[in-house]
Amino acid sequence: MRGAVTAWMAALALAGVGRLEAQTDPRLVNAVRAAQEGQSDSARGAVQRLLDATPPSDTLYPQILYTQAMVASTAGEMRRLLQRVSVEYATSEWADDALLRLVQMDYATRNYDGAARNLERLRTDFPASSLMAQASYWAARTYFDSNKPQDACRWLADGMAKAQTDVELQNQLGYLYQRCDLRSDSTAAQAPAGPGAPGAPPPADTGVRDSTRTTAAAPPSNAPSPAPPSPGTPTPAAPAPTAAPAPAPAPSATRPARTVYRVQIAAVGTRKGAEDAARKARPLGLTVVTVRQGNLYKVRVGEYPTREAAQNAAASLKAKLGGTPFVVSEP
Repeated sequence: MRGAVTAWMAALALAGVGRLEAQTDPRLVNAVRAAQEGQSDSARGAVQRLLDATPPSDTLYPQILYTQAMVASTAGEMRRLLQRVSVEYATSEWADDALLRLVQMDYATRNYDGAARNLERLRTDFPASSLMAQASYWAARTYFDSNKPQDACRWLADGMAKAQTDVELQNQLGYLYQRCDLRSDSTAAQAPAGPGAPGAPPPADTGVRDSTRTTAAAPPSNAPSPAPPSPGTPTPAAPAPTAAPAPAPAPSATRPARTVYRVQIAAVGTRKGAEDAARKARPLGLTVVTVRQGNLYKVRVGEYPTREAAQNAAASLKAKLGGTPFVVSEP
């Protein structure tokens, strides 16, 4: 299985976000480069000789262990070395790198519980780590795939706030965060309507009436009856009938608000990223609208009268622009 682990880790790097912190010792840099070029046995030998010549108390020792994990011949050996770094050298600058590599390994093998444990340890033990923005990407994938969207969205929000200078990482986090937006829209759509809301059922009749409503009250049962008129007393004339009030004009029907459907093509963390996405869409002759919500700039195109028309446009835009366009509604 020569070079299998190195190739597997390279595939992980391509599927995910930016590279973790690079080795600083030139000998280790050369060993990693040799492994990437297919000289895995030579790389492992060089790292082992350096490890044998370095006392465990040396600050370089955890970096050597970490590099040895990167060029290991089996996944089991890689995991064992990374765990040594994260446990035996938990105060070194390589412990958070080791934890994040363990998260990637667990995610790749669908061990979502293991990935979540290492992610939460990373958050607890290394809250100021420069890798937290990258960790949020893997946390989002882990928690979405294990059906825990609230945890995924919490990590994404933190990650986008910390990835201020990494535009590529912001774009990747923003792409995943669209699922949080869709979830919020779905929750709002399914929320029960409150009293008086459009479509809400009328309140049940509890027997309580509006206190402002005036009705003729019946006299109390113990009230004395009016005395009959005495003989010879003229009966008062009945009041002249009054004209019935004219009926009030019926209120004009309120015109429902017009809903516009657009297709969202991007959600990015910087204005420049939004402008780049808009620039790609304008040659298609579509209206381009950029909406800022929280830390994200959301680029939406088109103006469609029905959801079906917008969905058809989204399919066409996917073929032309790539990505995962989806329909949003705006009042």
